[in-house]
Amino acid sequence: MCLIVVSIDNWDRGRGGRTPFLCIITAMTENTELSEREVEILRLVATGAGNKEIAQRLYISANTVKVHLRNIFSKIGATTRTEAAMYAVQTGLVSTGVDNLDSRADEDEDQAEVDRLADLSTSSPLRDGSLATPLHSQVLTAGQTRQMALLPWAGASVLIALVLIVWMLAGGGSIDPPAPPAALPTETPRWQAHSPLSVPRFGQAMAVYENRIYALGGEAAGGVTGTVERYDPQTDAWEPRSTKPVPAADIAAGVIAGKFYIPGGRLAGGSVSDVLEIYDPSKDAWSRGASLPSPLSAYASVVFEGKLYLFGGWDGKQISAATLRYDPEQDRWENMQPMPTARSFAGAAVAEGKIFVLGGSNGQNSLAVNEIYWPAREGSADPTWTPAADLPAGRFAMGVASVVDVIYLVGGESELEEGVIPLAFVPAQDQWQEFQQPQSLPWSRMGVALLGSQLYVLGGRIDQQPTGQNLAYKAIYTVSIPSVIKDQ
Repeated sequence: MCLIVVSIDNWDRGRGGRTPFLCIITAMTENTELSEREVEILRLVATGAGNKEIAQRLYISANTVKVHLRNIFSKIGATTRTEAAMYAVQTGLVSTGVDNLDSRADEDEDQAEVDRLADLSTSSPLRDGSLATPLHSQVLTAGQTRQMALLPWAGASVLIALVLIVWMLAGGGSIDPPAPPAALPTETPRWQAHSPLSVPRFGQAMAVYENRIYALGGEAAGGVTGTVERYDPQTDAWEPRSTKPVPAADIAAGVIAGKFYIPGGRLAGGSVSDVLEIYDPSKDAWSRGASLPSPLSAYASVVFEGKLYLFGGWDGKQISAATLRYDPEQDRWENMQPMPTARSFAGAAVAEGKIFVLGGSNGQNSLAVNEIYWPAREGSADPTWTPAADLPAGRFAMGVASVVDVIYLVGGESELEEGVIPLAFVPAQDQWQEFQQPQSLPWSRMGVALLGSQLYVLGGRIDQQPTGQNLAYKAIYTVSIPSVIKDQ
C-alpha cells in the first residue's frame, strides 16, 4: 500500500468559503502483511514512542528497531513516522489521543534508512502558484518540505488519478470548483451529534484508551465534580467509571503508556490543587504521583516523547508563564524555559515535532499570541521559544487538537461581538483558515479527543451553563485507488 496524505481545501457551499480537511489516498499494491513484532512496533510508533523507548519496552536493541521500521515502512509505503501512525489508525491497529499522530521522535535519524524507499520529487504539482491562496493545498509528507512521493510499484496510473482528484477538490486553480467526487462524502455534514455526557459539565479532562473516550472531573451544575465516564463510539453509549478522588475542574489529562496523568485543577472552594492523580483505565484504579511544584489550574497541556508538559495557567494568585515537564519514569517535575507570554486557558498541540501554545487570557483580555516551544533546544544556544502566526483574533478556553500536523481550534471566548469561528492552522505554511461551524451558540471550555478519523468535542459551557453536548467532526477521509499492474 502506498499511503499519501493530502490536505485539501474543500468547497463549502453553505458559507461560500473553503473548509479544510485531510484525505488519505491509498494505492493498493503488494502484500502489506506485517509480522506480530512489526505490529507491536508500529503501535508504539503511533503512540509517539521513539526508537530508544521502543527498544526498552520490547527488550531489543535500537538497531533492531531501525531494521524493523525499515521493513514496516517498505511494506506500508510510508516515508515518515507520521505516515506510519496514520496507517496504524486507518487500519485499526491503534486509536490515538490528541497528540499521538504528531510525534516525530527519531524521524531525522530514520530518514536515512527509508529515503531509498521513495523517489522523492522536489516540488508538488499543487505548488505551482495557482493554489497559493488556499491554505491547505499541498500534498504532504505531513507538513515537511519533502513533497508527494509515489513508490515505484504504485504505477503512473496512481499518480495521474491522484493529481486529478486533488486538482478537482482544490477547485482547479482559478475556475469555479466542481462538485466533489462521489468517493468523498463532502455533502454529508462534517459534524455529527452523538450521545451526550450523562453529567453535563465543563473544564473536564479528556483522554482516549482502547478506542474509548474518557471524560474526567470538571464542573457540573452542582459544582466541581469527580465524575468519570467512558464513551464507546461503537454503541454510542456512556458508562460510569471510578470517581476521581480529588474532584477538580479546569484540568487536562496526558496519556502516557496507557495511564492518564491529571495534575492540579480548581477545587470546589475555589482554591487550586497541586495534586497529581494517575488513572489506570485497564484496572479502573487511581493512584498519586509527585505533587506539582506549586498549585496550578487552567493550564495548557500536551504529551511529547513520553513526557507531560504544562504551560501557564492560574496558580491561585496570578497567571503563570511557567513551563513544567513531568517524567513518569522518574515521577519528577522540572521547571523548563518559561513562556514569553504569561497566560491561562491557552491551548497546546504538537505538530511537526514542535509544541504550539495558542491563545489564552492574561486575566483582562483574550490573547492572539501563538508561540512555538522547541523541547530539544532546552539548554542549547538556540531559542527555546519562537513566534508563529498570531490567531486572527484573541481567544481562550477553546478546544484544541492536532490531526496530522494541522491544528484545529473549536469554540472559546473572545471580545469579538460576532463570536468565534472554528479555525485550522497549518504550521508548514504558518497560516490560519476557517472551517465549518458546528453551531451558532457561544461554546467554550469543552474537551477534545481524537479517535480514529473523528475529532470529538464534548461538554463545555453554552450561555454560561454546562452542556453534555457530544459532536464529532470528520477530520480525515480515506479513498482507495486500485493499482493495475500488468503481467510481464
